[in-house]
Amino acid sequence: MENRLHGRKQHIRALLIDRVMLQHELRKLTVEGCQYRTIHQDLMKDLLRLSTSTYSQVRNRAQTVLFTALGTYNFCCRDLIPHVLQFLNPDNSSVTQQQFKGALYCLLGNHNGVCLANLHDWDCISLTWPAIVRSGLSSAMSLEKPSIVRLFDDLADKIHRQYETIGIDFAIPSECCAVAKQLMGTAAPVPSEPVPTDENVAEGLQRQEQKNTESVQKYNQLIVDLLDNLSNRNLPWKFEHIAIGFLSLLLRDDHQLPPAAITFFVKSLNHDSLYVRKVAISAVAGIMKQIKRPHKKVSVSPSKLCDIKGSSNIVAGDRPDNKWLQYDSSSLPRTQEAWDTCVFVEKTHWGYYSWPKELTMYAPSEEQPKQDLTRDEMTEREQIIYDHFTDPAFINQFIEFLSLEDRKGKDTFSPRRFCLFKGLFRNFHDAFLPLLQPHMERLVADSHESKQRCVAEIISGLIRGCKHWSYPKVEKLWKMLCPLLRTALSNITIETYADWGTCIATACESRDPRKLHWLFEMLMESPVNGEGGSFVDACRLYVLQGGLAQQEWRVPELLHRLLQYLEPKLTQVYKNVRERIGSVLTYIFMIDVNLPFTEPTMSPRICDFTERVLLRLKPLTEGDEEIQNHVIEENEVGEQDERTQAIKLLKTVLKWLKASAGRSFSTAVTEQLRFLPLLFKIAPVENDDSYDELKRDAKTCLSLMSQGLLYTEQIPMVLEVLREIAGSNSWHARYTVLTYLQIMVFYNLFTVMSDQEIVNSIRSLVIKLLEDEQLEVREMAATTLSGFLQCNFLSMDGPMQAHFEALCKTRLPKKRKRELGAMVDPIPSADLVRRHAGVLGLSACILSSPYDVPTWMPQLLMDLSAHLNDTQPIEMTVKKTLSNFRRTHHDNWQQHKQQFTDDQLLVLTDLLVSPCYYA
Repeated sequence: MENRLHGRKQHIRALLIDRVMLQHELRKLTVEGCQYRTIHQDLMKDLLRLSTSTYSQVRNRAQTVLFTALGTYNFCCRDLIPHVLQFLNPDNSSVTQQQFKGALYCLLGNHNGVCLANLHDWDCISLTWPAIVRSGLSSAMSLEKPSIVRLFDDLADKIHRQYETIGIDFAIPSECCAVAKQLMGTAAPVPSEPVPTDENVAEGLQRQEQKNTESVQKYNQLIVDLLDNLSNRNLPWKFEHIAIGFLSLLLRDDHQLPPAAITFFVKSLNHDSLYVRKVAISAVAGIMKQIKRPHKKVSVSPSKLCDIKGSSNIVAGDRPDNKWLQYDSSSLPRTQEAWDTCVFVEKTHWGYYSWPKELTMYAPSEEQPKQDLTRDEMTEREQIIYDHFTDPAFINQFIEFLSLEDRKGKDTFSPRRFCLFKGLFRNFHDAFLPLLQPHMERLVADSHESKQRCVAEIISGLIRGCKHWSYPKVEKLWKMLCPLLRTALSNITIETYADWGTCIATACESRDPRKLHWLFEMLMESPVNGEGGSFVDACRLYVLQGGLAQQEWRVPELLHRLLQYLEPKLTQVYKNVRERIGSVLTYIFMIDVNLPFTEPTMSPRICDFTERVLLRLKPLTEGDEEIQNHVIEENEVGEQDERTQAIKLLKTVLKWLKASAGRSFSTAVTEQLRFLPLLFKIAPVENDDSYDELKRDAKTCLSLMSQGLLYTEQIPMVLEVLREIAGSNSWHARYTVLTYLQIMVFYNLFTVMSDQEIVNSIRSLVIKLLEDEQLEVREMAATTLSGFLQCNFLSMDGPMQAHFEALCKTRLPKKRKRELGAMVDPIPSADLVRRHAGVLGLSACILSSPYDVPTWMPQLLMDLSAHLNDTQPIEMTVKKTLSNFRRTHHDNWQQHKQQFTDDQLLVLTDLLVSPCYYA
């Protein structure tokens, strides 16, 4: 009986929900339904009561209606939130677990609806967020119930994903108010409201100021409430994490955190929980941005700095008016006077294309905020951070936590920690360096992964944070850092080399290279010296590459020095060093681009480098001898011949070409295309399962270069190279020419088609290779021709058809003579090649139209069928073609057969034995 009563109650509630839904839909059809009246308020309360019902079905259906209603009536959420939060109040002991879960679902909302916990209103979140945290003390909350834990996780995640910073200051500029007043005073159109009087404006400004004051008070009160909840020792750990997450969302650019919140976050840097420490690191980094002191800037005229009048035209590249920005070892700021008079430009893009309308630089040091502040000269917020980071015990614990391993094998350089240290050294200069230096020396000597990563993050933040330090401090800093970096590079491991590369690249980003000349000169000290083995050499190059890549066009001298240093080492025997040198070469030549309105670069030029390399590769380019991959043992001594040295050089060049294809600003330049003959000579026809670095890299280079965008003037040069290779003795090279040609044409289709002379040249090359003496080359030429016909790059015209038909009529030696031994030679006779070429041409034309029957196809099929009984490989080609024709035209044969005459259909019927062809 009791179960039956419960069932009836549930049924009644479901009927009530249906009635409410019907009323809701009817209201949506009327204008009055959008006005929030007393009856709507009562209905919302009823829906909330049903949404927290004991029965899950009732809750689900009621919540669906509630979410729809929340989106219909504006501002009804404010009226509903206090009632929802009553179910989360820990003092309300009468709340059941079902009501508790229902209230959480109401706060969460549906996928596309309103989220009550994340409303863009200070009144709402100032009530909701503390209530969510305090609900962890409710008797209805149980962390042992997975559904409740999942609800809180979803709620916190949704708030973090959807939260948008709520404005505090809603002031309207006076200029906007004046323009609005002018608009309202116009005669057409006539405004519906009268022009506000001065009294109305004053009243509005007063209300605006009052509203802003209330927003600040609610913002501060929300932080106080969250901190009070965090001070409760009975609060479960999950709700502590939720509260800290909410607190981190309240960091803003226009309003600093209260000192109490700063104290909490700084102390949380040494919290036992990893999650809390991560949030605290991000929060303290944000606090550093809030409290940093602004640095004064002054306008600078680039033309006065270089005594050259700037041009009004935009010309990219190295120009006389931006030469003073480039790295020059003879004029580096190595003294206090030179440092103070040097105009540093931190942004890399400034000056390369043009100068900003107003170029602003940092003012001299005497006009900047005072350095070396005493504690009494600091603000309260600065004192909190200063007190903690000058405490040896706090620093010891902090570094100990930072040097712990988080996820084994998955940890990487942390931008959050970098930003924290950057802010510390930017705001407080070298105040914390005496305490951190012993830790850095200890960590850099430890080869453990997490220790190395920690010191890399500190060093990168230190280099970026010293941007505004005085010259004596910077000079002292680099005297300390250079030995540390040398030690770090000598202890580098496979797990940490990427972190050190990121460290140096991050440190050099958006920094004037003249400010970092200590770093660059240190990294340029014999990176490939063999100390530590090939791995350490490759890592030193990787770290150097990371720093130089950030400077792009501003370090031509360093790039020339590095290229001069690396050229004798291009014949490295170690694969990892060759790969790294190839990658470094890509960045050395990165700025050598040939684009409109671009001046020639002062950085190394590819054309000069290519000339020198091709001269050293002469032992490979001369003659037709096959190039083998010589593997030199590490312990092999003695002089090696020129050919072996050239092969090792070629391996490095291939690494450079591969890396350049994906990182350069432009595709293969004209000078790189000069390597094509050598690449065609090496690349294999088919995939080789055996490990052959040389052939694999050559094939990859050909594939990448064929996919590159070609300029109109480069295409004739490429075709000339392809014609030259097509006449070589190696059939592998002739075969590869066709695969290269296919990709090149398809990637540059419209450029190639715009010049009919180029199209005719490609057509003649393919038809020529169709008569090649090697079977594989002829078949690939037929495939290439078919693809060109199918994409309408070439057209099947009368001369082409006549040419193939003439080749097909080539007479062959009689069968009797062949049986007597006239065809013992495995190389087929010229007559057989010509006849097979004609058949392949007809086959390519037929296969180029797999889903239709052009007017020329029936006759070609008849011509092809006449060779069904020819000798091999002609017979096999005909059979393959007819089989493919049957497969591709099977579905639409009833329509396609209308293009054939009765006699032609009879012939096809004999050739293609399938029921669908008799229909």
